[in-house]
Amino acid sequence: MRPLVRIGRLSAAFLGSNLARGAVAFALSLVIGRTLGVERFGRWVLCTTWASMLTVVADLGFGVLLPRDGARSDACHGRLLGGALASRLLLLVPLGAVMYAAAPRIAADPESIAGIRLGVLLGASGAAYGCFGALFRSQPAWVPTVLIVETAWSAVQLAASWVLARAGAGVSPLVLLATIVQLAQIGSGLVLYAMAFGARDPIRRPPWSETAALIRRAIPFAASGLVANLQARVGPLMLGYLATPAEVGIFAAASRCGTVARLAPGAMFAGALPVLSGEYGRDRRQAHRTYGSFNRVLVAVTLAVAIPYVTVAGPLLRLVYGDAFSKGAPALMWMGIALLPAVTNSGRKIFLYAAGAETIVVRWSAAALAIQIAASALLMPLAGATGAAVSLAIGEAAIWWPLRRTVEQSKNAEIATTAGKLFRLRSQRSLRSVS
Repeated sequence: MRPLVRIGRLSAAFLGSNLARGAVAFALSLVIGRTLGVERFGRWVLCTTWASMLTVVADLGFGVLLPRDGARSDACHGRLLGGALASRLLLLVPLGAVMYAAAPRIAADPESIAGIRLGVLLGASGAAYGCFGALFRSQPAWVPTVLIVETAWSAVQLAASWVLARAGAGVSPLVLLATIVQLAQIGSGLVLYAMAFGARDPIRRPPWSETAALIRRAIPFAASGLVANLQARVGPLMLGYLATPAEVGIFAAASRCGTVARLAPGAMFAGALPVLSGEYGRDRRQAHRTYGSFNRVLVAVTLAVAIPYVTVAGPLLRLVYGDAFSKGAPALMWMGIALLPAVTNSGRKIFLYAAGAETIVVRWSAAALAIQIAASALLMPLAGATGAAVSLAIGEAAIWWPLRRTVEQSKNAEIATTAGKLFRLRSQRSLRSVS
């Protein structure tokens, strides 16, 4: 099967899974919000948010490293998974202890305190299953099965939460249920791992020296994830300081629409990383050709998504949020404009990840963040939410050419290396014929 076709199939699977799980998550929030009421729903959100924070902090970059390295032909999947689990456990134990002890300082009421403490188990189990999920994303043949299993467990959580909430259960039982579902997913991950790799590649922790090397390889991905999170949050955070709460709300509404626009490109990135990584390990020139085709499709999809945001921003915001949010039309238009450089930059970052050049990605991502912050400081006092959106576009546009040049230099280097090998091979054949 051609690499681009594999990317297309994986992207479709990820997009379908994201839409299905997004719908389940929305339904879960409706069920809990309507049955618990505003105050207790807020407590549930607080507890699950802290659990999610623990999972994110403990990622350590393995969410990207495992799909990349696991796709290589020489990968030792059992050692990769064992090393990732051990590394996350090393961080989860002290972080979980701090979160457990700090619960009375985070919340004042007993129900929230108990929920946050249970959230330690939820966050830890989520981080543990994340290792299985990330590794399976390196195996295109198993991705649809894993995504179906994950979606099924989300549906189980929704149904069980509805039963508990209708029976009058509070925040703690709901958080405990979410933890049980995560543990069940870990069990499913163990079964699927045995089916995929069997006894030939059992899960085992590598020596600590190898685990330390694995952590060092993952750190650039962790840094890149941190920068990406800051890029997404610097807008509302700086608006809260430099502008009014109304501008924060307008920017948040426009950002939600922008998030929807990124669903299809995001699914394409998830499908592309393992395929490009595998191709790069086998044939680097073929990997460059595959990336070129992928990039053309990515640009076409992005334009198809971005044009409506630029042309009908005002009516779209009025339809979704109401007339009061129509003032956010300029911000949404600029987010649509920023979408093309942002998505093409992300596509190049995915290729550089596959090529093992993640430190370059971190460097240019940090540069984009610094430029975005500087532009925000200048534009937000003058233009509010629109200034925040323009700043995002400026930051992404500033690194568009450097990232493009980096990918082109990598391609030219591979061509030169291949030409040199061919020249040496022909020279050796000529010498043999003369002799």
